[in-house]
Amino acid sequence: MMPVRLLPALLALPAAVLAQEVRLKIDKARSFIDVDVKATVDSFVGRLEGYDAVIPLDPAGRIRTARIAFKFTDLKTGKTDRDAKMLEWLGGGVPEGKFDLGTLALAPDGQGVANGNLTFHGVTQRIEFPVLITKTDDATTIAGEATLDYRNWNLKIIRLAMLLKVDPMVKVKFKLIGSPAVMPPGFK
Repeated sequence: MMPVRLLPALLALPAAVLAQEVRLKIDKARSFIDVDVKATVDSFVGRLEGYDAVIPLDPAGRIRTARIAFKFTDLKTGKTDRDAKMLEWLGGGVPEGKFDLGTLALAPDGQGVANGNLTFHGVTQRIEFPVLITKTDDATTIAGEATLDYRNWNLKIIRLAMLLKVDPMVKVKFKLIGSPAVMPPGFK
């Protein structure tokens, strides 16, 4: 009788193993996403202090898809009044954004191009940027830089006193460092 009960459990084991997903678990202490903003007088760099990165790995350990989701309330520039004005410029509340990877084309040395959709301020735009992915025994590093024109997301140029303005071209620089981790079935 015991082998009969054990058989269904053994048959279900491969399905349970296959249901688990391996993802790149980001080490946020060693990673960053920065936004470099140029202005007539007061240029600055904002750091995204909070974000959710979902980067699944295929069976060979390659990245095929990814999503980075964030809230602009987590973008800190070092000045709380400037942060508040940025949120107001974005429409107030708790504005959110996300990047969904479309394709990632890499050369054997890890240099390549990523493209995907960046959504914020109610607008989705396709972006493309160079990346470098390097691997060591215990970590994968994804680094890149994209220059974005915020007017493409229906945002107006910021002007102060009719003489000072914020350049509409902002540079997003990032370095994400993580290690493969098995996620339980249904993990978000």
